[in-house]
Amino acid sequence: MATALNVFRTVTADLTTLPTKLYTAPRAKTSIFLSIQATNVSNEIATVSFFHNSVANVQTAVAKDFRIPVGDALAIIGPGSKLVLESGQSVVASAGANNKVQLVMGVLESAN
Repeated sequence: MATALNVFRTVTADLTTLPTKLYTAPRAKTSIFLSIQATNVSNEIATVSFFHNSVANVQTAVAKDFRIPVGDALAIIGPGSKLVLESGQSVVASAGANNKVQLVMGVLESAN
């Protein structure tokens, strides 16, 4: 069976205070994040941190302790922006408190 050239994926997560690996680019594919949105679903200000992890586990902050007002959202990657992961690279996220931030990511996986 042939491998699809391009595959779209949606990844969702309820963030906790523990940094969690949410997605890893598959072998022989490049992953292009078309959107990443963090939404405050609580009744008080929430914070979110989002990182890119290299294959060598070098972590680079994309958003660090970013404050999200009540009922609002943060476009970590929004219109006109992209985040590219090479095979084996990953993204990690956490929130300042449990059950306050929900994350949704739109990813295009492209065969190398």
